[in-house]
Amino acid sequence: MSADDRIGSRAAEASSLVASLIARARDAQRQYERCNQEQVDEAVLAAGWAIIEPTRNRTLAEMAVRETGLGNVEDKVLKNHRKTLGLLRDLRGIRTVGVIAEDPARGLIEIARPAGVVAAITPSTNPGATPANKIINALKGRNSIVLAPSPKGLGTCSTLVDYVRTALAQLELPADLVQHIPAPVTKDATLELMRQADLVVATGSQNNVRAAYSSGTPAFGVGAGNAASIIDVSADLDDAARAIVSSKCFDNATSCSSENSVVVLDAVYDRALAALTAAGGVLLDAEEKRTLQAAMWPQGKLSSAVIAQPAHRIAELAKLSRGQLASARFLMVEETGTGADCPFSGEKLSPVLTVYR
Repeated sequence: MSADDRIGSRAAEASSLVASLIARARDAQRQYERCNQEQVDEAVLAAGWAIIEPTRNRTLAEMAVRETGLGNVEDKVLKNHRKTLGLLRDLRGIRTVGVIAEDPARGLIEIARPAGVVAAITPSTNPGATPANKIINALKGRNSIVLAPSPKGLGTCSTLVDYVRTALAQLELPADLVQHIPAPVTKDATLELMRQADLVVATGSQNNVRAAYSSGTPAFGVGAGNAASIIDVSADLDDAARAIVSSKCFDNATSCSSENSVVVLDAVYDRALAALTAAGGVLLDAEEKRTLQAAMWPQGKLSSAVIAQPAHRIAELAKLSRGQLASARFLMVEETGTGADCPFSGEKLSPVLTVYR
């Protein structure tokens, strides 16, 4: 078989697999669309409890770290709980069935309509919390959902989906409202899912987000995060350092909202650095910074070996031998520029904080 034939065969297999998932999802969604607001909200709560329930939450957190090698268990337990509970809080009382708004002055009535089948692309950095978030949002809008997890996080996603499907069945709702691409999760199947669904929600790499936006299907994408904090002269420096470090180190910086840089006003620069150091940071010198950069971006691309690893492990990978680094909570590098020539200015997905004066 020629290379072109093999490519065509893989594409045909992916199309057939996805068509089967979509057909089941459409059938389930048509049934679910007839539910009233109370039934929808019950389904949403059931999906949330599927991950928040403490025993299941810990199982998913442990599985995520074991499968992916990213982050740490205790922070994932907190993340699974807090992200899900926060979303449930935000959705509470929001109407998504029937008439959801009226404007008598303009003679307008707003009526909610489901999108249909949602394709959800999820990353290895958050294989439990992100799928749960997308499932809950889809169900709130009376949609069905088919997940395309990162291959690294397939086991975690599959276990979560099983929990949710069981919960839906207990409510006498069709379990096929929530499905995922089975192993192996291939690029062909993921692309085909985006083409055949009614709406795409993509979280992860820039490649995934670009693919979602070019799939021909309406899409929402969340790609790289690059949050910056600013410390000015009014700041409580110790409190600011604690807050920044808490966010930067949480789950080894797997969240897109994790600080990637801190911009410090000159008047408080030295004292702010001292506060960040007291909170567990180690400031690298110029030579150490060059060594770390070479290890983190060996081919000009962020190395997967450093993503979501603890600071001491990243120092080991970079062969940085200073004694302080063994107990560092995070690493700091000073920077003056931005853009492609200054990779520390971008997202690092690791406990490495870039400092600007």
